[in-house]
Amino acid sequence: MKNPRLLFLPVIVLSLAGCSQSVPTGSVDIWHNRFTGYINKAIAHPGFHITLIHGIIPVDTTQTMAEVQNMHPRDEHGVQMKAVTVVVQYSLIPNRVPLFYRETKQIQKEPHTDYNTVGLRMLERSAIPYAVQIATEQSTPQNIAAHLDTYAHTIKKVLNQRLHKLYPKIDPYVINSVTVPTFDLPLSIQKQVNAKAGFQAELETIKAAEVVQVQKKKLATLQASVQADALANAAKASGLTPGQIVAWEKARALYALSHGASGPINRVVMTKN
Repeated sequence: MKNPRLLFLPVIVLSLAGCSQSVPTGSVDIWHNRFTGYINKAIAHPGFHITLIHGIIPVDTTQTMAEVQNMHPRDEHGVQMKAVTVVVQYSLIPNRVPLFYRETKQIQKEPHTDYNTVGLRMLERSAIPYAVQIATEQSTPQNIAAHLDTYAHTIKKVLNQRLHKLYPKIDPYVINSVTVPTFDLPLSIQKQVNAKAGFQAELETIKAAEVVQVQKKKLATLQASVQADALANAAKASGLTPGQIVAWEKARALYALSHGASGPINRVVMTKN
């Protein structure tokens, strides 16, 4: 007859196998009582855990993306923006995950993954839109469009302040980056920007033309100075007056013209008297 203890061994192994769970690397698990619902402040670290009375909820603590599209915040003058999109990359502080979950019960699947995260819905529906509005009303559309990096930095700063205020001492978020991939100006503002750009281009063209004219005047002055110096040197070397040299140059030009034309050729000779 077989040993009764050996008969019960497979049953015990199967029971333990059904009451165990492995926590993957990059995650922490939230302990909760299967009967009372009590959530333990301690976390289950990556590894193999026996779960009899207590169950565990795995939460990814690596980087997660929260994206909010088509927001319409208002600037410092009350002008409403169009289709602002903000992408926030965040990770979680492991030992604060169960504390945050105890207070908020906010847990959901990460988009396009099999992992759980905490507080994603709150970020997308509340904290990020709030931070975008506060950051937008501190500036103008033109300034935001010209300095999107500064705008994103302001959103990140306001978002961190908002989260610390909402969840003092248990804020689990580490905001790794904030980007603004889409930012459409209102039509009226876009027309102003386009008009300003056109005016600026025309102004630059006028300035360039003015620079050319100034350069031409400088060149003409320089050429006149060179010619005057040459004339003075020629007069000194030849003993002729500047007027005589100019008359001689004109006569030589006339001779060149008559030499190239049909008809009689008249030779021109210059003397001192």
